[in-house]
Amino acid sequence: MSDFSGSEEQLTELQADGIAMLRQGRPGDPPLQFLLFHMAEWIDYRHIAKIQETFPDGRRTFNPVFIHLPADGCRLTELARMANMTKQAMAEIVDEMIALGYLARFPDPSDRRAKIIVRSQKGLRAHKVAMDAFAEIDRELSKRMGNDRFKQLRIELKNALAAITAADNETDEI
Repeated sequence: MSDFSGSEEQLTELQADGIAMLRQGRPGDPPLQFLLFHMAEWIDYRHIAKIQETFPDGRRTFNPVFIHLPADGCRLTELARMANMTKQAMAEIVDEMIALGYLARFPDPSDRRAKIIVRSQKGLRAHKVAMDAFAEIDRELSKRMGNDRFKQLRIELKNALAAITAADNETDEI
């Protein structure tokens, strides 16, 4: 990608065209993806801040590992597949988390050439803090939204995910 070299008038014209295009294509209601993204961003920001109160070296980039790593651990290739990441990208995160003491790597008893990744004691404590932070955020959302509206939001999201999963499974069977 190269920088565009042009005049100030060209810049002004592109800016005006961009503003006009975005205003013209804007729907009355924001797309669902925008709403979900901003809600997730709000939750994520608070979640990471809560974790960092106890674990200042905790990072958002650790989420794919903590979300997908089974309780009894797994191989790097399996973890990368579950997180829909390349093995190389996952390896960088795992190596950093091992260096910080959140994970440990052991030879796989079924194949000594392979390695199993598990949470260390620090990683288990961080996982507990993360789960407690989610509960606290849920309480905050319930208070802000009202308990009934919060419960209804949770029900509707669960129903939507179930419907999407069922439709995907039907498509996979064809």
